[in-house]
Amino acid sequence: MVRLNLRKIKFFPSRNNQKFQFLLSFAAGWFVFGQLWTQEISKAFDVAGFPWFEPRPIQQCVCQRFVDACLPCGNIRLDMETKMKNNLDISKSYYRSYRYKPLSSVEDETHRWRFLTSRHNYEITNQEPRIGLNGMWKREVDEVDKISKVFIRTHDSNTKKSTGPLSVTGMFRKSDPFHGFTYLVNLEEGGKADWRKHTTVEVWKSFVSGKPKLLDIELSTQTEMINIISPLSKVTERFNLFLQRYEQNVLGPHGTKSGAVRMIFVIFEPPEGEKVKKDDSVVYTVQVLDQFKARNPNALVEYIFTKGEFNRAIGIHTGVKQCKEDEIVLFLDVDLKIGPDFLNRVRRNTLMGKRVIFPIMYSQYDPDVMDESGRVVPSLQALTDNKLDINKQTGFWIYYAYGVAAMYKVDYLKVGGFRLDIRGWGGEDVDLFKKMVADPDLDVMSMVDPDLIHIYHKRGCDVNLASDQYAMCIGAWAETLGSKMEVASLYLDGKSHK
Repeated sequence: MVRLNLRKIKFFPSRNNQKFQFLLSFAAGWFVFGQLWTQEISKAFDVAGFPWFEPRPIQQCVCQRFVDACLPCGNIRLDMETKMKNNLDISKSYYRSYRYKPLSSVEDETHRWRFLTSRHNYEITNQEPRIGLNGMWKREVDEVDKISKVFIRTHDSNTKKSTGPLSVTGMFRKSDPFHGFTYLVNLEEGGKADWRKHTTVEVWKSFVSGKPKLLDIELSTQTEMINIISPLSKVTERFNLFLQRYEQNVLGPHGTKSGAVRMIFVIFEPPEGEKVKKDDSVVYTVQVLDQFKARNPNALVEYIFTKGEFNRAIGIHTGVKQCKEDEIVLFLDVDLKIGPDFLNRVRRNTLMGKRVIFPIMYSQYDPDVMDESGRVVPSLQALTDNKLDINKQTGFWIYYAYGVAAMYKVDYLKVGGFRLDIRGWGGEDVDLFKKMVADPDLDVMSMVDPDLIHIYHKRGCDVNLASDQYAMCIGAWAETLGSKMEVASLYLDGKSHK
């Protein structure tokens, strides 16, 4: 009879066997993963139509300039339906390493750009509208700043050009969960204060490995004309304040920094025979504009007339027709404050046939609510003394508004422009935004701009509006009253005095 000595039996392998089993398991796992990866990549590229996996005679191409490994496409273009199908198939790929282009407004909601400067990080939702730049954000900004200047020096060396000292005026950052980070870095060349040379460097950085790659360099000398188009029905207090702000911030001491800018006002004439007050008449509106032009002889200001009931879409469309196809059109309302920094960002980041922008404005809360809440809660007073400062108690980013937009006229016409059959308040801007997103050749850039501020004003909502328009109007009005803390402090203070 054989007896086993259990104490001498080794139930676990030796240290060398453990290493061997680990290496064997790792090799097997890597092989299986490699097979799955190859199948998925092959499927994704096959859908996209890249020719090096399987030669085929079909003349298709979805190559885009963001793709870092793409054969030249020539002038081959896909029809809209094919591009949408390819885009849908790309979105289902778990292993794509190339950029995803949204084709609907729903897909684009989270596809926004973050704005960064050397001092601040501007957040769109759920946080402070502006925070100090520190930690990982400062390291990232410094890295992109440095690599952008290297790219410009290399470009100058290759093209035998010379660029003076460069400073970064701001950068935009967008993340794609699969493709990586894309940066648009706005740089300004030192020298004379007027008509500076501006450079925009587009950089891509992978999540995985490797150095950042240069995608594009755009040069600007502030000579590209920006046409500010705004429809009018009469002279109001808001309009007079807009002209004052424009005179101070755009034409004043900073006038030379704003570049070539023209304002086009489209004035709606009342129906013949309709009696209007003197201050509401077209004659008075023209008089105010002529006085503005006389005070500012260097300002480019034009006004044209159209008939019918006031309609924002028709007014802007009429103004666009006055511009050249290779000029930028910028849609603004008269309740906004703008400055040269905003205009220069519009000029540098709007690209003909490639990119349109829908800047996100900062909306000011009701100054009376700010003052009264500061009386109730003294700690709020210091935050609201400067009503135009950007913080959580003075306003918020209207990330769901699309009324301000900039694009080249040729791109506006390409997508069909505004719908001119929409009546009443709102809706025409959302429709244009959807058209721009759906165009496969255009990138839509939505980003906050601290130099674009919506000045608070009293408003009313017409009960005769369509239900969806009325809901939008009420929602926009309610959100501009004050911050949660301000409204809550006034509510609790009111209850305590009952």
